[in-house]
Amino acid sequence: MTVIFSDVCTKGGIRNLNLSLDLSRITLLFDPPENLSRAILKVLVGLDELWQGEIQVDGIPHRQFLDQEPQLRNFGYIFDEGIMLSNLSLKENLMLPLRWLNPNLEQEETDKRIQSWMEKFALKLDLSQRPVAYRAGELKLLSYVRTLMLAPRVLFIVDPFYILNKRERDILYGVLRGLSKISYPMLIASIDDDFGAGFADEIIDLNEMQDYFALAASLS
Repeated sequence: MTVIFSDVCTKGGIRNLNLSLDLSRITLLFDPPENLSRAILKVLVGLDELWQGEIQVDGIPHRQFLDQEPQLRNFGYIFDEGIMLSNLSLKENLMLPLRWLNPNLEQEETDKRIQSWMEKFALKLDLSQRPVAYRAGELKLLSYVRTLMLAPRVLFIVDPFYILNKRERDILYGVLRGLSKISYPMLIASIDDDFGAGFADEIIDLNEMQDYFALAASLS
């Protein structure tokens, strides 16, 4: 999957960006200020509004591409803070997008998927509890479980190590390296240029491209 940005300006702050991304590989967007890399991921998943220019995905206009099928099948977006709905149990949080995509999926198969990914992330949580019962780092790892259960075509990750302790960082890094061995495509926005050194196919340094990002107020 190839994504091409042509003179793109967005409500969220991207301005006059020209960039080509190969989303069939593992790409790390090294971006110490974080602004531009976050904005790129957000507009790709439809969380930002395109004002000018054009984005094409495999030659198809971006908006048309997103409308072809549920976005969750293509792009699995993992926020830096994970994000769980506080009024739902952990299991309800995990099942919400899965049930939406696969309403006829048997409960036994759902439980197998949850258990398999929780074991990979070494998570031993009571899924009947609400998010408030657990640490932010545990919830962030659980958000990876929720996204990976959907088997999206490309995994989008914002600031992978944010709010994780050393043990959780080691676990996450191990899982992502395991996925890299089966060539699972990822687009990673990171402030750490060493993060993907062991498994990224390409590292794009956005540090010198910050002129392509501005506060939204300055574009209005």
